Amino acid sequence: MRRLLQLNLHPIHTTTAPQQGLQQAVVRALELRHTEVLRHLGSNRQSAEFASVLATLPARQRDDALSLLEPRQRESVLMHLPRQAQKQWHGASTSPAPRRRARTRPSLWLRGLYRSLRQD
Repeated sequence: MRRLLQLNLHPIHTTTAPQQGLQQAVVRALELRHTEVLRHLGSNRQSAEFASVLATLPARQRDDALSLLEPRQRESVLMHLPRQAQKQWHGASTSPAPRRRARTRPSLWLRGLYRSLRQD
């Protein structure tokens, strides 16, 4: 009898099922731009799970979700993200200064050509 009960009591939920539900909730909240829902999903007690879900998302969605979080909450989630994702976020958040276009000076041979043409 005990063996029969053990065979019939297979877990319905696997370990990935809650994470898939959380991922679907995050994606849906991003689509609908529900910042309150994202902030709730990324609350401090669940920041490790939330970070693991964000790590599976494309970079654009991950950056979008992180930008909608409060700064303190964002930092706690970033601590749980893989290093590569952290670097991508910090690289995206700090935009480089606009580059000045260097004045292009004619090369030496071109200047020599101009001089020789002027002399003629």
